[in-house]
Amino acid sequence: MLQKNRNRYVVKGWELLKVNNYKRLQSFDCGRDDLNDFFRNDALAHKQQLLCETYFAKEATVEDESPVALISLCNDAVRREKVWDRLNLPETKKYSVYPAVKIVRFGVRSELQRKNIGTHIINMIKKLFLTDNRTGCRLVTVDAYNDTETLDFYFKNEFESLSAKDKYKRQRTLFFDLKRLQIK
Repeated sequence: MLQKNRNRYVVKGWELLKVNNYKRLQSFDCGRDDLNDFFRNDALAHKQQLLCETYFAKEATVEDESPVALISLCNDAVRREKVWDRLNLPETKKYSVYPAVKIVRFGVRSELQRKNIGTHIINMIKKLFLTDNRTGCRLVTVDAYNDTETLDFYFKNEFESLSAKDKYKRQRTLFFDLKRLQIK
């Protein structure tokens, strides 16, 4: 069950809250220098420029508000020809692009990785945009690092490759169709 107020979402004992105090992010360490650098030095500027919003995850019963995980999100769109054959849309629903939310950056504190926290956060994001879909959002997208560990994580969470063209690039674009959850 997703409980929400304006800046706080609670699912199964975990909270997802908007970051308001960016100084809190200075000690965050997910083990990837570029992700740490984004959260510490760029996330606030991205918010101020209205480019993305950053959230932190914590256990709901713990008073300490140190982030267990950080996730930045923005709007996205996916061109029809990239996903048309995989979305099972009626012929009358041909848009040139389909609305999406993009995971801009996502990291779980190093010492808490491989404990299914990342999967739980991804599931929270899916539920959030399925139940609180204010403007229309069919897909969740991510430009994932093209390494086995990262891709395995997203594939385990039912994301699909958008194209084989980025197979040898630094990042791979993946997507998840939120309509799949509505059917279940």
